Amino acid sequence: MRLSHFEKLRPVCPVCRLNGQDSPLALSTIEAEAAGDVQSGILACQSCGSEYPILDGMPIIVPEVRRFVQDNLFYLLARNDLTPAVESLLGDAAGPGSGLESIRQHVSSYAWDHWGDQDPAPFTPAPGGGRPGAVSRNLAEALDMLGDDLPDGPVLDIGCAAGRTVTDAAARLGRDVIGIDLSVPLARIGRRAVVDGRIDYGLRRVGLVYDRRSYPLGHQAGARGDVWLCDALALPFVAGSFALAIGMNVVDCMRDPRAGLIEISRVLADEGRAVLSIPFDWAGQVTPVEAWLGGHSQRSHHAGSPEAILDLLLSEGPLAAGSLRRTGAVGEVPWHVRLHDRSCMYYSAYLVVARKTVG
Repeated sequence: MRLSHFEKLRPVCPVCRLNGQDSPLALSTIEAEAAGDVQSGILACQSCGSEYPILDGMPIIVPEVRRFVQDNLFYLLARNDLTPAVESLLGDAAGPGSGLESIRQHVSSYAWDHWGDQDPAPFTPAPGGGRPGAVSRNLAEALDMLGDDLPDGPVLDIGCAAGRTVTDAAARLGRDVIGIDLSVPLARIGRRAVVDGRIDYGLRRVGLVYDRRSYPLGHQAGARGDVWLCDALALPFVAGSFALAIGMNVVDCMRDPRAGLIEISRVLADEGRAVLSIPFDWAGQVTPVEAWLGGHSQRSHHAGSPEAILDLLLSEGPLAAGSLRRTGAVGEVPWHVRLHDRSCMYYSAYLVVARKTVG
């Protein structure tokens, strides 16, 4: 956790925040720190006494921190210093469907898309011609739609995964960018990419076979980017903290998308913007069906259309998600998820820009 970002953003306790109180967090313990970057320590709320650990440079600032640690203990304690041969053997032993295999597949898909275009190895397209960098290209198109009148302030990248959108936004806008995610393995990979300028992951070739890819990155984010572990439904920031919120392929990964949009609206400054890319690829184990934006209840007036429901959320009316209002035309952007050398899933994501209105 960069001390400069902590001091500028002054994060607040998410427990108190959910109770309507903005209680600032204090850095109560520093156990490892170098060049203004806290690798290990504890943040504490002086109002309610809640404590939040800093692990591998990532502050874990979520409302139910004990439950988060219990649910993610395997990922939090997973070693990231395994040699390729030993990791391969362990992967074979754990087998398909294991927690280890879940990590490896997830990281492989996202790290390849975020950083595969900088891999010095000879390029091999994914099946169907897919090439890495889709999320970067989608963000570039979204930022082109913004205009030049963003208010002053930092940027919040929600669901930043392996970190490419953090560095792209920091380099293009020249602003501090905080990326947040709830996936410990992805956030760990992302922070190393953003802060240390290096990627190191296993790229799935087929089955349980992964090829280690490790190389330096050429991004220009400098000291402007960082990655924290936070919940998009309980952002640990006071109202009006950010000029821009980025959410690339994350709204349909929220437990409650409408609540997530309201929370985004809360932390945006007046006239701040949100750029959202959404494939509407719902999963029942993540988002209850009743919280989906479309994809069900086709007998209703919206006929199950996610685009129609999102438009209602970003318009005036009883369903409005806070003060966010859609601006300009919407777009469709291609996105794909590489599974292995012989498999790739393709999506068309709905791209929309919204503005936080005043009054």
